Amino acid sequence: MNPLKEVQLILLRELRKNFRSVKGIVLLLISLIGSFGAALLLVKFQTFKRGQIDEAARTTQGSVEVTASAVKEFIHDGRVKALTPVYGETTAKYIADSPEVLYAGLMITIWLTPMLIALLGFDSFSGDMQHKSVRYWTLRTRRGSYFAGKFFGLWSTVSAVTLAIHALIWAVCIFRGEATAAETLSWGVRFWVVSLPMSAAWCGIAVLVSSFFRMPMVALLTTFAVNFALWLVWVIGIASETNALLYFYPNFYDKLLLSPQLWTAAGGFGACALMATLCVGGGTFIFAKRDV
Repeated sequence: MNPLKEVQLILLRELRKNFRSVKGIVLLLISLIGSFGAALLLVKFQTFKRGQIDEAARTTQGSVEVTASAVKEFIHDGRVKALTPVYGETTAKYIADSPEVLYAGLMITIWLTPMLIALLGFDSFSGDMQHKSVRYWTLRTRRGSYFAGKFFGLWSTVSAVTLAIHALIWAVCIFRGEATAAETLSWGVRFWVVSLPMSAAWCGIAVLVSSFFRMPMVALLTTFAVNFALWLVWVIGIASETNALLYFYPNFYDKLLLSPQLWTAAGGFGACALMATLCVGGGTFIFAKRDV
């Protein structure tokens, strides 16, 4: 069989397994309910903040009447000042033009995605090896195709779930008048696309860890431990101002991926793709040598 057909076969199997299982359905519902609640809270917070800024603008200008454009400019300038230390001036000005609810939703998605991936992917390999079903598939597909199919299946599942989460936030944003439909969809799709390379890197890590174990619970705990270790390396890198350590943490690359400069965004995409490729390639090599 063609290797691409083998990858497609495993990918479709993973999608069916994830979306038909109780675990997958429960995680999807929890994610959607959580994102809906978070979106409503963000909108409420935005309304409250606008009121505070309106009062501050009136005090500053010494005027009772403050136009909506003046308040919007005041908020924009504040966002640029807040985001510049994190992203740099160019990217900060670019992000400041986006609806703040959508940006906040992106940040929530980025930081919760590793947990979602760990919960969806911990039994990707370990479950098959525990029940010996891996032998059925490795007799009918190449081990490299099997491993790649597992990765793409998990990544596709997570991408679909995050798209549903983002779409729910878009709906709240439009319904509550935070932005027009065109503006919401334009920025919303861009932000969702930005999350894909980082989730690919996390999926690579998850399937790599899962492939080492036969017991799903051990794989789950180890995946959480690896994710925590990477986060700790990132924190140490920030605290010690050692930039080299920051590159080990996939979520670091949002700084590059959000840049309006094509070459900078391409660098972030390339780094995440390299991380995912190394995990899948290394995992495939080790898996090919194992007795399953």
